[in-house]
Amino acid sequence: MQPVAQMSGTPLHTHRPDASRTLLAGTCQVDLDLTRPVPPEVESIPLAAGLERAVPRRQMQFRAGRYCAMRALAALDPRFGRSPIDRATTGAPVWPEGVTGSITHTDDYASAAVAWTAHTVSLGIDTERVMSTPQAQDVGSLLASAAELRHCDAAGLSSLEAFTFVFSAKESVFKCLHPLVGRMFEFDDVRVFGVDAAAKAFHVRIVKDLSEAFPSGTLLEGRFAVDRGRVHTGISLGTPWQS
Repeated sequence: MQPVAQMSGTPLHTHRPDASRTLLAGTCQVDLDLTRPVPPEVESIPLAAGLERAVPRRQMQFRAGRYCAMRALAALDPRFGRSPIDRATTGAPVWPEGVTGSITHTDDYASAAVAWTAHTVSLGIDTERVMSTPQAQDVGSLLASAAELRHCDAAGLSSLEAFTFVFSAKESVFKCLHPLVGRMFEFDDVRVFGVDAAAKAFHVRIVKDLSEAFPSGTLLEGRFAVDRGRVHTGISLGTPWQS
């Protein structure tokens, strides 16, 4: 038996997800390019409460994300079929018992990844269109510290890719940890401290106690890719022990 996540017992807590590029190992992931005609069944997916009056683009994003999630669930286990995915009061998807997952979408792209909780406690994925110069000038300083940007620069990311990457990485971390810590937390509570371009890996450190299982000092590792003007990030937490 090999320890996958050290939950306690040492001053430095480290969770080592088994992940690779955008597709996290041990998951089923489905992507959808919204610049192309979407499958007819996407249009028939019910909208969540509150989205009936949303603009058509937002409705399409929601339906595309749910379509990807339904396809991913069916790939994980055909018994899930095309069952609709409910939405919690927080807005997060409600996964079938024994399953964890994550959904992401941009204006022209949607994706969902799912995994069995027997092997993956939680996961988070995020995709962002590389932000524009005006966007970076408006919000960049709120998203990434100078130290985080230096790590990105050392990995060969452009300045705009760097701002986008830090934002996306923290979004993935939030999606992964929120179901486990059961509360909101801020961007500044997590810091990127390493980006490995060759391995397509990134490392973050929690700098504020989020829960007993995720105290300040916890290290997390994820995967990323920059492709076609988009930044993809993903992170998953394995069970404490697996063979």
